[in-house]
Amino acid sequence: MGGAERAERKRKQQAVRTAPAAAPRADQGLSRGTVLGIAVAVLITLVVGIGLWLQHGGGLGDLPPTIPVAAPGPAYPVDLQGNVVVIGQTDAPVTIDVYEDFLCSGCGQFEQLFGDQLEEAAANGQARVVYHPVAILDHLSEPAGYSTLTAGAAFCAAEAGIFPRFHDSLFATQPRGGGPVWSPAQLEQLGRDLGVGDGFARCLQAGDEQRVSTATDDARERLSKLRPEDRFGTPTILVNGEVTDPSDQGWLDEALAAAR
Repeated sequence: MGGAERAERKRKQQAVRTAPAAAPRADQGLSRGTVLGIAVAVLITLVVGIGLWLQHGGGLGDLPPTIPVAAPGPAYPVDLQGNVVVIGQTDAPVTIDVYEDFLCSGCGQFEQLFGDQLEEAAANGQARVVYHPVAILDHLSEPAGYSTLTAGAAFCAAEAGIFPRFHDSLFATQPRGGGPVWSPAQLEQLGRDLGVGDGFARCLQAGDEQRVSTATDDARERLSKLRPEDRFGTPTILVNGEVTDPSDQGWLDEALAAAR
């Protein structure tokens, strides 16, 4: 083999060895660009998501066009007495007071856990349940004032004879604080879906801020006497006039069992 041939062979071997090394460098450059692009996209998504969360205060976002109607429950007497709604027999052995705000998430959880049992106890004569609609979270809705609006609507619903399902519907699909809430028009439509006419709508349109304000003040004053060390909040539950702890899963069973 001559010198020229050896030189040509050596040149080809070097080309074979260097060609594969060049490809990984190109591939690595593409991989870094892809990773960078994904990272930028993820960052933008997080920024937009956080911005929307802050804008809506962690709320539910868009609500349905109408309030879903809760299924009917057992039948029991309903009586609007001043600033409270009383369900069940007047001579029931147990009286349970429920202080609630329709925007209060804890009240929604309480209704999910114990609402059916309370209605059954009212229907079978075991308990007289006194609902106290109050407004302490008006500042947490958009627009503000949802607590007062729905507390007043609850009084209108009691007058119109639709309180049980109206009450249950508002808690079954409950807006969250800081986000959008049901409008007066949607509350009126719920009344129509529950079979009442223009009287309920007129009651709702008239508003009852004074009654709601009085009910809230009365609740705060009563509970401050029972537990002066605690700040008034919802849900607050009383059994025969004594504050109880609804986080104790057995509180209702114990209350009903003690009255037998």
